[in-house]
Amino acid sequence: MVSLGIDIGGTGCKCVAFCADGTQLAIAYREYPLIAGQVNLPAEMMTDCVFGVIGECVKQLPDTNAVAAITVSSFGESFVAVDKDGKALTDILLYFGNTESEEFTHLVQTVGEEKFMGITKILPDASYSLSKMLYTRKVADRPVWKYLFIAGYITYRLTGKACADVSLACRSLLYDVENRCWSKELLELCGISGETLPNVLPTGGKVGMILPEIAEKLGLPSDVQVVMGAHDQIVNALGAGVKNIGDAVDTSGTCECLTPLFGAIPQSLDFQKNNFACVPYMDTDGFVTYAYNISAGSVVKWYRDALAAHLGAEAAAQNKSIYDLLNEQCPDKPTSLMILPFLQGMGGTPDMDARATGLIAGLTTQTRLPDIYRGILEGITFEMRYNQEKLEENGVKITKLYACGGGAKSPAWLQIKADILGCKVITVKAEETGAMGSAILGIAAVTDEDPFKVGERFWQYGQTVEPNAANRAIYDQRYEVYKALRRLYLGRRRK
Repeated sequence: MVSLGIDIGGTGCKCVAFCADGTQLAIAYREYPLIAGQVNLPAEMMTDCVFGVIGECVKQLPDTNAVAAITVSSFGESFVAVDKDGKALTDILLYFGNTESEEFTHLVQTVGEEKFMGITKILPDASYSLSKMLYTRKVADRPVWKYLFIAGYITYRLTGKACADVSLACRSLLYDVENRCWSKELLELCGISGETLPNVLPTGGKVGMILPEIAEKLGLPSDVQVVMGAHDQIVNALGAGVKNIGDAVDTSGTCECLTPLFGAIPQSLDFQKNNFACVPYMDTDGFVTYAYNISAGSVVKWYRDALAAHLGAEAAAQNKSIYDLLNEQCPDKPTSLMILPFLQGMGGTPDMDARATGLIAGLTTQTRLPDIYRGILEGITFEMRYNQEKLEENGVKITKLYACGGGAKSPAWLQIKADILGCKVITVKAEETGAMGSAILGIAAVTDEDPFKVGERFWQYGQTVEPNAANRAIYDQRYEVYKALRRLYLGRRRK
């Protein structure tokens, strides 16, 4: 049995084929041919890319008849509005596109932030689907039949059925998290018909069989089951092995996202006011949230390009990357530097301030470039500890951290994470955890197995990093300085 996991991102999409035993068989990736800075993605362009990677992946398989499931997962907040014939009415407004408007602001003021937070368990913001729906309703030249979230739009193209999963519905600002349904009260207050929203399935629910003409086009058997995936961070957590309360996955890429699993919805609205979501996790009684910082790997890349470009020739001569050399040269002790890593503004949790900038404090004549490199890693991780502290104030505690993404390849950064966050860090071997999580859901849907049981055949881990007690003690003191500097600097910026 072969399961295809589809992972649709904001810049490109991929398809990865897995055997039921967890062996990766094939992979294909395509980037959308967008103009730099473009925030609108044509629905047909995305569809062509997704169908393209499916077709490419299928061609790599020794036996295409073994494909039993296709599971589609994607980024959140965005959707494709379609008419009664299933035709897209507008381009996709990507999740980072700004649709803030007087209409949305007035709506939030009329309904009330606390009502939104009490029902949807998120702080109302123009980045979520609702604001984009209000905009689309104004500019579409034909009535909206359905608002289909990205993964749901692709499953619609594969099956002709309009569905969504719980986790992507949660990114709409219209979903009642506790009652697991669209909020009739919010729909009425927002003037949106419930008939325009897709049927919500559990994560990993069966959508239906692939349409015969699509199966033929993609080179697939006609009995392939199409499965509803999830928000990309949900399948990433599943692909990493998050299954017990206290587990969390830390994905360090251009942005860093910490996704912890906890047992109950925090009772205080402080959780939502800190910009933390509350999302049902799989078909369990647990929930996850997303603690993230947009200035993470992008800051490390800035250092590489601006301050470490001179290492390029040496790295090439040793057949290594510049990052390899940076990690080899990184000091093994905590630095005396204090770095606020907001080179792209402060975006994420628990605070957002687009005007925020980076800061390096503590420079002396003894400071060398490797010290600044380690200081950057420390600053990024201190920011995640700040998130960790805010989570713990609401009863969400992290005891085990699964590390994946580019940052997981840095031994220095892994140790810094363990020391600053004070928990065991386990590296995930799989590089395509999102697609893997999707593939796990596909196998579970076809075989009626528990997804976590299926996952045990997939999950593989590398080194485990334990906190260094001496470094932890130093970082405990340094963290108090970080918070004070963060508070002082951001307070000054906001005046």
